[in-house]
Amino acid sequence: MSTVELLRFPFTQYAFIASILMAICASLIGVPLVLKRYSFMGFGISNVAFMGMAFALVIDMTNSMALVIPLTVAATVLLVGLGNRKVSGDATLAMLTVGSLAAGHFVINTFSIRGGNIDRAVSETLFGGTRLVTLNARPHELWLAFLITAMVVIFFIFFYRRIFAVTFDTEFMQATGQRPVVYELMLSVITGVVIAVSMSLLGSLLTASLIIFPALSAMRISKTYKGVMLCAVVVGVVCSPVGIFTALLFELPPTTTIIMVNIAAFVILTAVGALRRA
Repeated sequence: MSTVELLRFPFTQYAFIASILMAICASLIGVPLVLKRYSFMGFGISNVAFMGMAFALVIDMTNSMALVIPLTVAATVLLVGLGNRKVSGDATLAMLTVGSLAAGHFVINTFSIRGGNIDRAVSETLFGGTRLVTLNARPHELWLAFLITAMVVIFFIFFYRRIFAVTFDTEFMQATGQRPVVYELMLSVITGVVIAVSMSLLGSLLTASLIIFPALSAMRISKTYKGVMLCAVVVGVVCSPVGIFTALLFELPPTTTIIMVNIAAFVILTAVGALRRA
């Protein structure tokens, strides 16, 4: 089956759009996180979202986002608040990552899940499973992705200079009479919301990879902050649909295929950057 034929199916169109929207969000927030050496935060917070999703499954919540979003936002604010205390912050992130993953798995395995099985619930929450290619049955989630993407893009456009300053020099902001903690808080809230929504669509593993890989790939070929940010968005937007089409054409798991495409892009752009420097 060709790519053109695949595009005729509604489930492919929904997966295509959702992956692009979440790639834009994750790539944008990934740049300041990676540059501030918070790369592992994406994985840690996605595990918190996994724990929230596990509790939502057990208590049979109709709208799991009502629990997952506040939980991930609170965890992100906590980690950003401890960011200046490196030892404490690192220890908290490690504890939160392992503890959340263990708690989520424990809850799912200990308590029965109404109308489903444990293995499928864990697989879909961690690895996305078939959620990405069954979005046509849940159009409200796609509208939520549109809303979150618009919010993130507007935030980065209007607060670009503040985000740049928060990323590199909070002391300079304080010296000029600004309050970097306000913008760090705003960025952490945005990050928590994006991770929560993205995890519900793509799974926690893919969410973490979309935060890290596009930003790292962009840094191989661009040396300016704006250039890295734009390049990261391009890498994320290209790799996600390519991964989906590859998975559908060759009957591969969508989530891990998208991650492998991102890894391939990182390797290629690293080689290109090395050739340019040479």
